[in-house]
Amino acid sequence: MSSEELRWTRQALAEAQQQVRVLSTFAKLTQAASRTSDLETLAQHAQEVLQVNFPGLQAAFYRHLNGRWVAQVTTDGLSEQLRAVLQQGLSLETPSFVQAVEAGEPVFFEDWNAEEQQIPFAGDFRGVALAPYFRDGEPHAMLTVGCGSVEVWTEQQRQLFISVYQALANAQQREIQSDFEERELGLRAFVQMTEAIGVGTDRLEAAGRAHDLLMELLPGWSFGYYELQGELWKALLADVTDPVLLQSLYDGLPADTPAYQAAVQAGGPVFFDHWNAVEQRFDHTESYGAAAFYPYLRRGRPVAMVVIGSQQERVWKPQDRAVFGAVGRSLELALERAWAATELENSYRLLQRSNLELKAANQELEAFAYSASHDLRTPVRHVKGFTELIRRALKGGQPEKAARPLEVLDEAADQMTRMIDAMLELSRSTRQPLLRQDVSLSRLVQDARHDVLDELEGRQIEWRLGALPTVAGDRATLRQVMTNLLSNAVKFTRRTESPVIEVWADEDDDGWTVWIRDNGAGFDPAYQAKLFGPFQRLHLQKDFEGTGIGLATVRRIILRHGGRVAASSSPGQGATFSFTLPREVQDEQLTLGG
Repeated sequence: MSSEELRWTRQALAEAQQQVRVLSTFAKLTQAASRTSDLETLAQHAQEVLQVNFPGLQAAFYRHLNGRWVAQVTTDGLSEQLRAVLQQGLSLETPSFVQAVEAGEPVFFEDWNAEEQQIPFAGDFRGVALAPYFRDGEPHAMLTVGCGSVEVWTEQQRQLFISVYQALANAQQREIQSDFEERELGLRAFVQMTEAIGVGTDRLEAAGRAHDLLMELLPGWSFGYYELQGELWKALLADVTDPVLLQSLYDGLPADTPAYQAAVQAGGPVFFDHWNAVEQRFDHTESYGAAAFYPYLRRGRPVAMVVIGSQQERVWKPQDRAVFGAVGRSLELALERAWAATELENSYRLLQRSNLELKAANQELEAFAYSASHDLRTPVRHVKGFTELIRRALKGGQPEKAARPLEVLDEAADQMTRMIDAMLELSRSTRQPLLRQDVSLSRLVQDARHDVLDELEGRQIEWRLGALPTVAGDRATLRQVMTNLLSNAVKFTRRTESPVIEVWADEDDDGWTVWIRDNGAGFDPAYQAKLFGPFQRLHLQKDFEGTGIGLATVRRIILRHGGRVAASSSPGQGATFSFTLPREVQDEQLTLGG
């Protein structure tokens, strides 16, 4: 073989090897494009293809961000100064970029001038090509290449650049199509969820509908609906296979559990790939691979959370994200409606209670007017009349006749003092601010028994005390209630041979009913309606002393707590008094006063 033939053979071999490298890198680009539609990832493969074919070529891939062309991917051969300029972003008015956008297709420059383009540190480039990408008709990204040695773009080079550009464009189109399908899937899930919930206002029912739909669209996933109770996220509805994990969810997870905190801080759904149970401080979830948390905030404060997890998936699929986001958003609207309905119902109850309190206040005002004109005048008349008798006795030199009138004066003064004190107690019960706290009724009964100790007068009473709950309310005024009712029971069992006083409580969905029953004198049920009115007495003063204020005070305090009072009896058969306390006392009930 001659030297000339050898030279041509070597040249052909080199060209063949170059072609193999080009085809190999292009094959990698094609394979990558079949696996992902992420343009940044594909741009890196595209740059590799172009650099193999164009020795000395440099490339950059830009996104249209915040009114500038910002480089996202660059080749290693760029100077640090130029890379910094490109990453800070180029003006939208950069001439070559404007030309590419206007052309709507790849453009080639063979005498590119960095000074004219106003791009510092780019003076070495002469041959430059730009390829624009559009989304919804607007410029979205740009692929650029540049080389100092290129003076004329060959047809082969142009076709290769256009092929690379087209590969990325096809990937972008798939990304757009995928986004469209995700939005369509999300919209369909949103509509399904909205139709399933309807106009209901029950939170757990709405959460149950979300569970059913998610299990239909994402079969095999675990589900939990939580509400924040104190410092714990407690599951109210959960669907997991592990009984130990299930119990821990119902027991509650600390509010500072990392994944829950991340969702609250994000204010929206957060997705976890390759779930790490240790890192998340979430026991019994080691078998899970992917999870998502959707927080629900009310006036900026976290109140509820939906969590789903998969033991099969390790990485979230875009369409699954879309489904979870859509169902979560629809549930958010349902929860907002439920919370608004609850607030409306609470406002209605507050209005009802305010009306009851106003009615009670009017009754008390009428009773006070009557008492001022009648009950208080009686001891005043006694004072005036018997003072005259004392004056006459002393004037007639018969001081011994003043002893009995003086006793009556003392009794009248004491009676007036008791009535005035009772009026003040009733007045304070309507004006005193209430302080919300947990109140042990068992401890309250102990304190009330101590308060009425002097009234026993040495008698032995059989106390039958049932289990009593801890309730939400104002401790000081609830102690008044219990003391008044126990005092009442002690007084009216005075003539009972074997007195028995029972105290117990019943629980229902709304709260508690507390009962106080005695086997004392009882009362005529015909006068039951008057029992809790101020200055109402159903027994003669000589039989059972009193002011008629105690039960009125009880009623007033319980009304302010959002509860009710009741009583039943028959003469000689004892009496049963009761009052209710709601499970959740609204803040307004404990701050507005009377």
